[in-house]
Amino acid sequence: MGAVRQIGLVILGISFFTFIALFGHVPKLRSTPIGWINRFMWSVFPRWLSSIDRRFTGGHIGPLASGVGNYLMNEKHPVVMAFYLTLDFCPHCRCTAIHYHRALRAYPYDHVNFRLGAICRTCHLRKPARSKHCSICKHCIAKHDHHCVWINNCVGQLNTRHFIYFLGATDVLLTYGVCLTFDILQNVFMLRALIPSNTPMSSLPWSMYMHLLGIMIVEEIYIGAVFLLASLTGILSYAFTIYHLYLIWAGTTTNETIKWSDWQDDIKNGDILIAEPDENPPSAEDDEYDEDELCRHWPKRTTQLFYRRDPENVTELPRGYLWRRVESLSEIDNVYDLGWRKNFEDVFWPREL
Repeated sequence: MGAVRQIGLVILGISFFTFIALFGHVPKLRSTPIGWINRFMWSVFPRWLSSIDRRFTGGHIGPLASGVGNYLMNEKHPVVMAFYLTLDFCPHCRCTAIHYHRALRAYPYDHVNFRLGAICRTCHLRKPARSKHCSICKHCIAKHDHHCVWINNCVGQLNTRHFIYFLGATDVLLTYGVCLTFDILQNVFMLRALIPSNTPMSSLPWSMYMHLLGIMIVEEIYIGAVFLLASLTGILSYAFTIYHLYLIWAGTTTNETIKWSDWQDDIKNGDILIAEPDENPPSAEDDEYDEDELCRHWPKRTTQLFYRRDPENVTELPRGYLWRRVESLSEIDNVYDLGWRKNFEDVFWPREL
């Protein structure tokens, strides 16, 4: 349930800020925190950015960003389609015999979610760390995140960056749709003379504003339908984008998040014990470590040992270690989390297979 809860919180947050952006100027909300945040978003924050631009770049970034925004919002362009086609036809992350050994050395085994020696029951090959067999693609996928039905492909080691670009382009397109249709609906207020021409929209009471907006959505059914569709799908698209950026920041994937949720449940049940036998983690020069087990370029190691209690298969605790119960998931090292900067570099400049 951890991933579902996080997605729900992200959707709630995006919905809240969308509400503030569109309706924070309504008089009844003007003196509330919603009105203050709206003024910060549309007035204060842009002035800060403009001031920073003038101070550090002499005002060169502002016109450039404005030109790019104008092109994306007001011109016909192939950005979304280009990212979609790139995702659909870019090199797959399949662990085939051609680059199988390179996939084995892309990431180390963490001995928590991925253990040395695991064999794929379908491919009959040793599973690289962070990989997962996709029953739809019929292959093991390196650094598997999820199978996306919208791109008819798996998101993995080589195309996660393209997936993020695709989501970002979709966010921009949906934002443009919301802003354009919302502006059209507001102009209809004036054309239909529903309010006096000298009355600013921001002076309308909240109840009247929402009532008139509802009337316009019903009467201008096509524009209203696009507004509602772009608004609702935009919330989901932004939530999905932010969630995947969070996963990159945390050094994990959708597939691994599900595995960590299982660990969280076992920790709550008191079924996970931990021991740390060595003070220092093994280095890449230690000869006793098998080359396939140790990813020599990876900078992070762990010496933690874990024991998972299984009522159906009770085994004796390994002797020679001081075991204690794990109280929190934060006690378990995630060797794939190298810090947000390295995590983003690993996604946007991945090692080729």
